[in-house]
Amino acid sequence: MKEVKIAGIAIDRTSNTPVVLLREVEERKKVLPIWIGPVEAEAISQGLKNEKFNRPLTHDLLLNVLKGLKVDISKVVVSDLKDDTYFAEIYLKKDNEIFKIDSRPSDSLALASKNHIPIYVQDEVMEKGGIRLDLDDNKRVQDIRKYMEDIKPEEFGKFRM
Repeated sequence: MKEVKIAGIAIDRTSNTPVVLLREVEERKKVLPIWIGPVEAEAISQGLKNEKFNRPLTHDLLLNVLKGLKVDISKVVVSDLKDDTYFAEIYLKKDNEIFKIDSRPSDSLALASKNHIPIYVQDEVMEKGGIRLDLDDNKRVQDIRKYMEDIKPEEFGKFRM
């Protein structure tokens, strides 16, 4: 399992759909693109910018409920890729018990971005869906976005809307 960070959100020009980019933390040689909905893209973006609102939005509400129940999210994992669909799991911790909850990757990533929760991708998923980057380690997120703009959609592999 590889730890990843959200490197940014791009737009797939062919479908005008947001794509969240997960980049390996240690090796920094691969990016996993996952197509997501616009609402989830906005929630992830708000989390990355640490934006706060007067009233809780949906992902904030879930975080507030978990906090009220004294449950922590220990990590989120992009766990599988089947039939061009990504799957994720949210790991909840209460006292000494761990609970694993099935989730869409976009919702898991929104929760992670809003609460600084570690994100992981199973090795097999990164192998199947990851894109190898040949960028210098000193490059920044803007360089990744530029790289993504120049890549052809068929280089991402199949995906389902």
